[in-house]
Amino acid sequence: MLKFDEAKVHIRELDWKMSWPPPVGTSDASDPSSKYVWSASEIEEAEKATLLLAADVIYSDGLTDLFFDTVIQLMSCGAKKVLYLTLEKRYNFSLDELDVVANGYKHFRSFFSVQDGHEGLDTAALKPGLVGEQIDLTRVPQYIREYVRGEDLEMWKLMYHCPD
Repeated sequence: MLKFDEAKVHIRELDWKMSWPPPVGTSDASDPSSKYVWSASEIEEAEKATLLLAADVIYSDGLTDLFFDTVIQLMSCGAKKVLYLTLEKRYNFSLDELDVVANGYKHFRSFFSVQDGHEGLDTAALKPGLVGEQIDLTRVPQYIREYVRGEDLEMWKLMYHCPD
C-alpha cells in the first residue's frame, strides 16, 4: 500500500493547548528539543497530508476536548484526510454512578457521528464535523504474538465531513 521509497514521516511536537497551526520555530543545534519545532513548509505539508495516526491519546475529558479541537482544525483544511485512532477504554469507579464506568470513552464518542460499515450514512443530513467508523480488529493482522489484545481495545477511522 505504501511506496516506502516515496513515503515521508515527520515527527513534530503538537501541543493541543495551542490552536492549529502551531507556531513556526527554528532549529537550534544547542537545544536538542528544537528539532521537533515546525517550519512553515512542514505546516503546509501537514495540511496536505491524507493520513493521520494517533494512539493512546484519550485519557481525560479536558485533554480529549483539546485533542479534538486540534484534529478538527487540521482535518478541515487542506487535503481530505483520514485519521486512524486506537484507544483502550479506561475504567474508573464513579461516585456519581456508584459503578465502574468508562466516562472518558463516552466523552470521546461524543465528538463524531458513527458510520456503520454495512450501511451508508446520509451525508446530506450531516452537519460539518467528524464521521467515524469502528474497525473490526479481527481483520487487522497482529505481528507481536506475545501481546494479547483486550476486549477494550478499539480502532476508529475518522474523516471530516464538510457539506458542499
